[in-house]
Amino acid sequence: AYREELRALAEWCRERGLANGAARAASWFPPPSAKQTFFTLPIGGDDDADADSPRPTGDEAEFLRRFDELRRRRAERLFEQARSQAEAGRFSPALRLTYETLHEDPNHAAARKLLGYQQVDGRWRSPIETAKHRAGQIWHARFGWIAAEHIARYEQGERYLNGKWLAADEDARVHATIDRGWEVQTENFRIRTNHGLEEAARLAARLEAMQQVWRQLFARYHTVEAEWRRLFAGGEPRPISARRLPVVCFRTRDEYVSALRKREPRIEQTSGIFLIDDDTAYFYVDPVADGDAFLFHEVAHQLFAATRKTPRIGGKGNFWITEGIACHFESLRIDGDRAEIGGVDNPRMTAARVRWMRDRFYVPLAELTRMSLTSMQRDPRLPTLYSQASGLADFLLYADDGRYREATVDYLTAVYAGRDTPTTLSERTGRTYAELDDEYRRYLERLPPPAGGP
Repeated sequence: AYREELRALAEWCRERGLANGAARAASWFPPPSAKQTFFTLPIGGDDDADADSPRPTGDEAEFLRRFDELRRRRAERLFEQARSQAEAGRFSPALRLTYETLHEDPNHAAARKLLGYQQVDGRWRSPIETAKHRAGQIWHARFGWIAAEHIARYEQGERYLNGKWLAADEDARVHATIDRGWEVQTENFRIRTNHGLEEAARLAARLEAMQQVWRQLFARYHTVEAEWRRLFAGGEPRPISARRLPVVCFRTRDEYVSALRKREPRIEQTSGIFLIDDDTAYFYVDPVADGDAFLFHEVAHQLFAATRKTPRIGGKGNFWITEGIACHFESLRIDGDRAEIGGVDNPRMTAARVRWMRDRFYVPLAELTRMSLTSMQRDPRLPTLYSQASGLADFLLYADDGRYREATVDYLTAVYAGRDTPTTLSERTGRTYAELDDEYRRYLERLPPPAGGP
C-alpha cells in the first residue's frame, strides 16, 4: 500500500513537471530483494536542512508536504509494529523496525529516545554528537571531528596540531608511525592509523554503519530482554558506556606483519586479525584489493567478544558459528543511509551453494557442533568448512522470515559465554540436527540463482 501511495505521488509530480520529485518518490521504497537483506541506518533530522537554502514554493512545496505526510504516517505504523514485535519477544525485528521508523521520520521522538538520542539545541544528537557539539566540533566526512571554524583551512590543505597550523605533508610526517598515528573517535570505536586522517575518518564512518547493522541483527545479544521491554514501554534510556573498541590500521602490510609477528606467528597468512587479549582489531591498507570484507569479518568477532566477557571461544565445540557469522559480515555493503548484507551473489554464499549442490559436501550439524577451534582449524577441509559455516549462518538468520534468529542469538550468547554444549543449537531451536540439516539443504535449493551462474 505504501509503495502504491508513493507511485501515485510520483505520477502527480510527473503531471506537474517535477522530475526530481517524481524520481525521489518512485525510488524511496524499493521492492524487497530476494537476494539481499536490507537495513536502514540513522539519518539526521529534518532540521539538518541548510537554513540558507531557498524554501520551495508552489508545486514543489506541495510535493514535500505530501511526501513528508506519507512518511510520517508510515513511521507511526512502523513504530507500532516495532512495539508489537518487542511484546512478542522478537527484539531484532523490533529494533530493525525502529531504525526504519527513523528513516521515514527522522524526528520521531519515541524512536529517537529509544535509541539513546537527545534533543540538544533543536537537533537530535547521539551522546558523542552532543559532547562534540558542546566542544564546538562537527563531523566532517573527510577529516572526522574538527572545529567548525577550521573546515575551510583543512579543505585548503592545512592541519591544526598542538595549537599550531601546519601543511598537510608536515602533519603526515608527524603521524608517520603507528604509535603516533591519527586517531578518530566515534560512538563505538577508536580508530588509529598512520595512513592518513582521511582514512581514519573513512574507517570510522563505515565501522559505525556496520555496528548499526550488527545491533539490529543481534539485539538481545548486546542488550538483555528486560531492558528492551522497558525501553519499548517508554522507559528512559540508561547512560551509554563510553568504552570504544580499538581498531588499528597500518599503512602497509609490512608494518602490520612486523608489529604483530611476535604475538601471532601466522600473521603473514592473515589480511586482518582480532586479538582478544587487548580487544583490538588490526588491519593494513591494501592498495589493490577492497579491504572492507576483512575489516567487517574481524570487527564482527570484536563486537561479539568485547560486548560480553568471554573465555576462550570454541574450546568445547561450536566454533563454526563464530566464523560463519563473521563470514556473513564480509558481504556487507553500505550505501548512504542503507546497507545490504547476505544474498546469493556474495562469494561465501556462492561457495556454500556449490559445496552442497555440486560437490554434495556437507558435514552434519551433529558432527560440526562438536568441532572446537583447534579441531576445526587443523582440519584439512577448513576452507570448505568455512563455506558451509557461511551458508548455515545465513540459513539460521533468514530462513522462514528469521524463524531461528532469536534462537541463534541465544546460541551465540551461550558460545561466547562458554556455557555451550554440542546440543545447544538443537535445544535453542527446538529442532533435531537431522531436521535442521534437511531444512538447510532445502533452503539452499530454494534460493534464487546467483547472477551469471547456476
